[in-house]
Amino acid sequence: MKIERNNLDDLKNKNPFKVPEGYMQNLTSQVMDSLPEKVVPEARKVSLMDRMRPWMYMAAMFAGLGLFFRFFVTTPESEPPAGSVYAVSDIPANNFREMMEQENEDYLEFIESQYEGVLLAEEWKYFD
Repeated sequence: MKIERNNLDDLKNKNPFKVPEGYMQNLTSQVMDSLPEKVVPEARKVSLMDRMRPWMYMAAMFAGLGLFFRFFVTTPESEPPAGSVYAVSDIPANNFREMMEQENEDYLEFIESQYEGVLLAEEWKYFD
């Protein structure tokens, strides 16, 4: 019994792959025949609504932003819209500011008079 060994040296100069006779001459025509016919899809019509939709979305966005700033970001100088709930004062703005400054000063004087003895007593404690 003869034992064969796999020697790469025996296969070094040989090509194990073979192409059938006449295969390359008809290859192009066979491939072209096997492809389906090219079908050009029909372009769909774009309706007026499809063309106007982005513009309507943008208009709705600006309307929403306008309403947001109208109702949530208001300045004190602007007139309140009719039917809204706001505190109304008969005091002009300049007199109101002066009155608030006077009240702040009175409040600070009151706080100072309340805590004056306590703070001084704590400070004198450290010097004794």
